[in-house]
Amino acid sequence: MDVRLHSLACLLQSCNTRHSVHKGRQLHLLFLKKGILNSTLSIANRLLQVYMRCGHTSDAILLFDEMSQRNSFSWNTMIEGFMNSGHKQKSIEFFNLMPHKNDFSWTLVISGFAKSGELDTARRLLNDMPRTNGVAWNSMIHGYLKNGRARDAVKMFKDMDSETFGRLRGDTFVLATVIGACADLAALLCGKQIHSRIVIDGLEFDSVLGSSLVNLYGKCGDLDSANHVLNMMKEPDDFSLSALVSGYAKCGRMNDARRIFDRKSDPCVVLWNSMISGYVSNNEDREALVLFLKMRQNGVQEDSSTFTSVLSACSALGVLEHGKQIHSHACKFGVIDDVVVASSLLDTYSKCGIPNDACKLFSELKVFDTILLNTMITIYSSCGRIEEAKQIFKMMPNKSLISWNSMIVGLSQNGCPIEALNLFCEMNKLNLRMDKFSLASVVSAAASISSLELGELVFARVTIIGLESDQIISTFPC
Repeated sequence: MDVRLHSLACLLQSCNTRHSVHKGRQLHLLFLKKGILNSTLSIANRLLQVYMRCGHTSDAILLFDEMSQRNSFSWNTMIEGFMNSGHKQKSIEFFNLMPHKNDFSWTLVISGFAKSGELDTARRLLNDMPRTNGVAWNSMIHGYLKNGRARDAVKMFKDMDSETFGRLRGDTFVLATVIGACADLAALLCGKQIHSRIVIDGLEFDSVLGSSLVNLYGKCGDLDSANHVLNMMKEPDDFSLSALVSGYAKCGRMNDARRIFDRKSDPCVVLWNSMISGYVSNNEDREALVLFLKMRQNGVQEDSSTFTSVLSACSALGVLEHGKQIHSHACKFGVIDDVVVASSLLDTYSKCGIPNDACKLFSELKVFDTILLNTMITIYSSCGRIEEAKQIFKMMPNKSLISWNSMIVGLSQNGCPIEALNLFCEMNKLNLRMDKFSLASVVSAAASISSLELGELVFARVTIIGLESDQIISTFPC
């Protein structure tokens, strides 16, 4: 191949976006005219990649059909391209037609189906794979975890045959993923068994494996073991330290949490967040705000988790000025439409005694969830804007028990006992789960209109649920 053609072939490598397809087609025609497309497989393969990367699967199929020779790279390009573009059925068709499948081919389809949540298909493919590898197993285990099936992930690992386990026992990514599943399940014993296996096999505690073990022990409350693993790591990363800080905070051991935090001279935002959140969860709100100010002085960029924790501290302390500053920062950094941050801001304004500011913020938001809308029902009700509260409740696509409770309480507090009782009756007809707060509110509403019939209906429901002796309910006379 002459120098010019070689440079044109290299040019194909830069065609990675949909806008590059025109350039790819021009090069395709040039290679056809030169008569080298059928004689140089590497050029044809690169062209296949261009069409697939640009999303032009029909052009890729035409080229593939015209190729006089193909190799594993050609087949894998088609399989991967279809999988990445969401055409999983087409991908598996090419996989089934492929004459000589290699490990990469198997891994492509297994990881593709696992990522898309089609776990049964992925598992069947893994079972059919002649010789499994760490990437395939990790894709499968991670797929289970991502889809809320941590128990299946652990079971799959425990069911490994001895030959497979022997080949994978040194794969730290597979082990770390399974340990992560144990952490999600709080399966401390299973996690300890894997840890023992790691020690017996003499595996080094790298940052991935060490972090997963610290996270496991931290979540399960075995802080001595977490600390032991941390000390065995050559250079603990911020995620390992964060896991231990969170574990100590969960147990109320804030001095130990701060000791771990202070080990790092330049902590990342995740570690700062764990420490700030720990102070908030242990009602040390002033310490949380002091640490947040130090974080800002150190030039560390806040994220949505930071804002949420700091706003909780502002709410607890009633520090309105700090809350307004956080609001300004949230707008500046583009996280104001994060529903968790927005909910925290609404709660801060409400608890600091300025519900109208909360209502103004709500009118500017673009994204909502059930928790945020529940907050607004309470806020509108508390400042007498019951019609707006009713409108939110009516338009909510998904109502939780808190939604019904908030609306019933709001109606009862705003002189609408009949509507509160009607809502209770609707809950009763729908056989929705009730708690003592919703029942206490309707008892109060029935009492306010001296309705014995409705009072007896409510009491019957109270008796069915078994709350007739509850202190909250018994304080409301009918």
